[in-house]
Amino acid sequence: MRLGRLRPRRGSAFALLPLFVALALPGGALASDTAVRLSVLPVGQVGSYFDLTMRPGESRTLEVEVANKGSAGLAVATYAADVYTITNGGYGGRLRGEPRTGTTTWLRYPTDIFELAPGDRTRRAFTVTVPDDAASGEYITSIVLENDQPVAIGGATGMDQFVRHAVAVVVTVPGPRTPALAIGEASHAVLTGRSVVFIELDNGGNVRLRPVASFELRDAAGGLVSQASIALDTIYAHTSTRLEVPLAALLQPGTYHVALRLLDAAQGLSVERADLTFLVEPPPATTEPGPRSGPALTAVNQAPGGTPIPLPAMLALLGAALLGSLGFVALRRARNPSGR
Repeated sequence: MRLGRLRPRRGSAFALLPLFVALALPGGALASDTAVRLSVLPVGQVGSYFDLTMRPGESRTLEVEVANKGSAGLAVATYAADVYTITNGGYGGRLRGEPRTGTTTWLRYPTDIFELAPGDRTRRAFTVTVPDDAASGEYITSIVLENDQPVAIGGATGMDQFVRHAVAVVVTVPGPRTPALAIGEASHAVLTGRSVVFIELDNGGNVRLRPVASFELRDAAGGLVSQASIALDTIYAHTSTRLEVPLAALLQPGTYHVALRLLDAAQGLSVERADLTFLVEPPPATTEPGPRSGPALTAVNQAPGGTPIPLPAMLALLGAALLGSLGFVALRRARNPSGR
């Protein structure tokens, strides 16, 4: 698994911005002379991650291979990290320095920072110990490798990047498998000028799921607004996430109803809710004053009956008053040349 994380360079006005890049996509070009090319792989495993079956109380020692495939030496950091499910399913790994909880505490893999020469590769041993009271089911954590210091990204002003690679450690404790998925509440937000519907999901079972979501949205009168079928990525056991459904347009204010069905045929799971509702609030009223307007001018720009005086008529009245004032001054000076 390969992930990227961005942060601003020193002196930048941007806040720290963590970004998880799609795992299947190559990383962007780097402004440094040599791109960061790291890898972390399981040793002695058939697949690309550790897939272990272990009983409560069992302990096992394993190895990962970390490598620098670039052409320059690099200081790297490696650590164990909690796994969570990102929006609409998929792998998410906690960052260095964040707390380790759950399955990550089963690993004895301390955080370490060291130098890797170009083309160098080394193996690092770690231990997995399943607690004596562990219930049956699937458990997941990960081991991460990343550059210790950020590198500049070509074409991205003021941004630096950590290139992260992760290998999953999946432990299956034998026993009954109980798939379960709870559908929580629905909510609404406006993103980039379009409505987005969110629905909370919780995998309270003990196996990972990859359900297909059947989504249906209706207005208060029962009219169909939108419907979609969405294939979700993996929702890991013992994690929560949410379904995100972007709509084609902006919803009008009012109450909306959602019917949602989640089906994972491989795990024999089917759950649905048809009673989800959310409210779209009307936009706040704007009270910005017009140019040259204000409370003191409101009463002036009124006819005796309270009707606003047209602007041309008001200007004509002001002009007449000004001419009258000038004429009155001229008449006084004509009658009294001394100015007294």
